[in-house]
Amino acid sequence: MADPKIYTVGWICALSTEFVAAISLLDEQHDQLTYVSKGDNNCYTLGRIANHNVVLAVLPDGEYGTTAAAIVAATMLCTFPNIEIGLMVGIGGGAPSKYHDIRLGDVVVSFPRGRRSGVLQYDFGKTIQNQAFRTTGYLNQPPNILRSTVDALMVDYMQGS
Repeated sequence: MADPKIYTVGWICALSTEFVAAISLLDEQHDQLTYVSKGDNNCYTLGRIANHNVVLAVLPDGEYGTTAAAIVAATMLCTFPNIEIGLMVGIGGGAPSKYHDIRLGDVVVSFPRGRRSGVLQYDFGKTIQNQAFRTTGYLNQPPNILRSTVDALMVDYMQGS
């Protein structure tokens, strides 16, 4: 039986196809829990990626958006109290530009610049007739450890590692 206290990374997927892909990235899959917190209706897959114990969950079928994701995350934290990093990973809407050739199947990792978090929430912008898209708000920036990790990945990429 898996101990819920050993999991420090929570990974939420919006779609079942994303969930299948996430499960395939596990280096090792753990046994299911025999108990979850009262009111926790999430379905979990547990495992390990490198030295990180990860709990995976998917939004209920047919539910989308920030409210559904927040409910899954909140109930996940009730069962897995030691989660330090929460990720929402999956197919996202891209915002390509003339400077960034983003295509279906590309892996995109966002990172903050200035006051911007690196993620544009779909309802944090608007287009006014005959004007360019204008942002109306920003999400919080990711924790320092994740931003530092992105920098390390960029260095590896630039060095050809």
